[in-house]
Formats: sequence, structure tokens, C-alpha cells
Amino acid sequence: MSTQFSFKHSVIFIIILFIICYSIYYDLSTGTLPKADKPTTSETSSENYPNIVVEEEPFPAQEVVVQNGYTVLSIVEHLHDGPVPASIQQIVYDFQELNPGVAADNIKVGKTYLFPLYLKSE
Repeated sequence: MSTQFSFKHSVIFIIILFIICYSIYYDLSTGTLPKADKPTTSETSSENYPNIVVEEEPFPAQEVVVQNGYTVLSIVEHLHDGPVPASIQQIVYDFQELNPGVAADNIKVGKTYLFPLYLKSE
């Protein structure tokens, strides 16, 4: 009886080992997570409509020629006739978005730049 008992254990061990090996093979080859090379929904939608171009709405801006002594903040405040409904960091960020490659603290007298306009919150 001892040979049958060890034979049963050996068969069960081999079956369990086979199941584990197959599970590892399946996980590595097919996987249970989505593949990275599958297009996402945003990529799929643009592939279906190649002629449609989606552009973000730029915020309103005004061209101003910089005069001596003016800063980005003073010009934006002048355009709004008083306090601006945006933080200083937001004004600087928006100015640099409107004028790529120009730092807000390095504007030149006599040059024309775009300055952001903000809607007053009521």
C-alpha cells in the first residue's frame, strides 16, 4: 500500500506542478492586464475621424507695447481697470503661455506682447 500512496502523491504533485507552470506561462505570454500597445479611447476616436482637429479655446488676450517702468502685473491690472480676478502665479503662467520663450520678468521696452484678459467673477 505504501507504493500506491506515494504514487498518488506523485501524480497529484505532477498535476499541481503542471497547473502552476501553465498559469505562469499564460500570465507571461497573454497576461491578465491590458496590453500597453492597445489604443486608448482618445486614440481610437481620433483614428475614426482623421479630419477633425480638436483645439483648446485660447483665453482672451490683448496685444500691448511695453513702455518704460511697466511690468506684466501692472499692464494686466491696467487692462482690467483695477484688481485682477487671478493670482499672480496664474497671470505669469498665462503670460508665458501666450508668449512662448518669454519670461514674465524679462519683457523688453518697446516690444509687443500678448497679455491675458480675465472675466470678472460675480
